[in-house]
Amino acid sequence: MRSARVIIVAAIASILLASCSPTTQSLASGPTITATPTLNINDALANAACTSTSCIALSTSQFGSGEQYSDSSKTWTPLGLPETALQVSASSCWTTGCLIAGSTATSQFLWKYISGYVSALQSPTSLQTIQSINCFAANTCAAVGFNPSSSSLEMLYSHDAGATWTSPTTLPTALSVSGKISLSCDEANNCLLSGSSRSGSSALLFATHDAGVTWLQRTLNTSWSTIHALSCSALKCISAMTDSSGNSFVLRTNTYGRIWKKVSSSNSSVAAMSCANLSTCVVVGTNKTSGPWLETWQNGVLVVNKLNYVTTPFNDVACLPTKCVVVGNTNVATVPFSS
Repeated sequence: MRSARVIIVAAIASILLASCSPTTQSLASGPTITATPTLNINDALANAACTSTSCIALSTSQFGSGEQYSDSSKTWTPLGLPETALQVSASSCWTTGCLIAGSTATSQFLWKYISGYVSALQSPTSLQTIQSINCFAANTCAAVGFNPSSSSLEMLYSHDAGATWTSPTTLPTALSVSGKISLSCDEANNCLLSGSSRSGSSALLFATHDAGVTWLQRTLNTSWSTIHALSCSALKCISAMTDSSGNSFVLRTNTYGRIWKKVSSSNSSVAAMSCANLSTCVVVGTNKTSGPWLETWQNGVLVVNKLNYVTTPFNDVACLPTKCVVVGNTNVATVPFSS
């Protein structure tokens, strides 16, 4: 009887994952997105994040700085930074402000953006680096980083816009302490978190319903190597993933990561994804000839957008309520949503 149950369970699992097999499909062409140059030739913009009314984009060039986009004026203007950021490891916003983490030439940093200005904060003392931030309510964010004392990844919360942090909880030891961490949390103490496996090349996915005290591992296809982004609401999520063959997928789940359904697949390479809501997302990356590539998912329809005056691929994307901004080494653009 036990062996029969094992066979049945294995058969069900294979059916659930079959919809995410590494096949590709052609997508319809969408509206043309026209880019403009960055404000400064040195502004190689590597990271973007948006509040409900403005967006910020940070350069990791030695001579670059930052830029901010105002949704009311529809313009980009220079953004002063406390120091030159050589790496931006994480950023996320609530409706009126953002937290940004990374490193300068001499140290790690944690910055806060609010009302058009960036200021320095004290980083959580237990963390050597912050690898992921997710802000999900007013002044409220979760952060994941590496604690060298315990040689583990830990998660902390701030309820005052990064001024203070809770005591950390330890993440599952199966996760690699290096590599990309994607995180999406809510006010009901739920978080979905992905990262690389410590023992292999597969992506791992974990869920918590008690703010990180306990974690439940979700079963994923072993060929999935990187989960680039997670965007969740009411335990439903959208994600962008790359497999070991270089194929990329946009996936969705209504079961908080237990079962995933493929929205699209292509042989383009995903760099980043951002969603204004669960029915409106933008994905950026490179196509099979290493050129810039952008696709938009809205109300169940996924299209590849034509690009005009885009000289290099976009590095990141972040969304306002009615549009997303995309940023790269030489260009910026806005991607409006159809009404």
